[in-house]
Amino acid sequence: MKQIHKKALLTAALLSAALAGTLLALSPLWVRHREMCKQEAMLTRIQKEAGEAQEKEAPMSDEPVIEPPALMAASEASQEAETKTAENPPPGSETEAVCRRIQKPQEGTEIGILSIPKIDATLPVTAGVSEEQLKVSEGWVRQTDRIGSEGNAVIAGHRSYTFGQHFNRLEELEAGDPIVFTTSDGETIPFSVSEILTVEPDDPAVFALPLGGGAQLTLYTCTPAKVATHRLIVRALRVEE
Repeated sequence: MKQIHKKALLTAALLSAALAGTLLALSPLWVRHREMCKQEAMLTRIQKEAGEAQEKEAPMSDEPVIEPPALMAASEASQEAETKTAENPPPGSETEAVCRRIQKPQEGTEIGILSIPKIDATLPVTAGVSEEQLKVSEGWVRQTDRIGSEGNAVIAGHRSYTFGQHFNRLEELEAGDPIVFTTSDGETIPFSVSEILTVEPDDPAVFALPLGGGAQLTLYTCTPAKVATHRLIVRALRVEE
């Protein structure tokens, strides 16, 4: 009986060890699956917000608006008051909302979607580059210029080990390839790849302004994949429509 009991205990111990090993092996897969689900949810939220923003925009009429004399006089009389209000907008007003849009979004804010057709990438972008953010999204470096505005906007991303995730295939891009950034307000900003560089990790080239001026988008990640001894920089210039 004692021998049978010992064998049963040994078998249970071996099964427990095997189960623990299996769980450890599956753990990275589960983490990646969870992060992909979070990314998909983020994309859905941004797309919904962009769609709602587009629906709220009222169509603009090309016809001039002619105000009656009384309204014109009232309008002229209120210009000075409107100027003062713009300098110190009341809470909840439309002017205050515009001011909030001009200010840089807080860290972690979902700001848009980066689309790179060449590598079949559709990636959510958040403001900031904390480690937690970069597990799920690409991160806009808040110290750089706004995406699509004059200057250099930098977006950093991980060189994921999973094919097609994050900036895993970024090195496949070539000059002339299109990149599109869609803001959470529904604005579409097209870019075209202008230059691809491989630099040392401490090279400040990632933050360089475009020599000829204009709006530049810089994508930034580690290279080679799984080695990460250098940094891959993809520069793209805004395409004026």
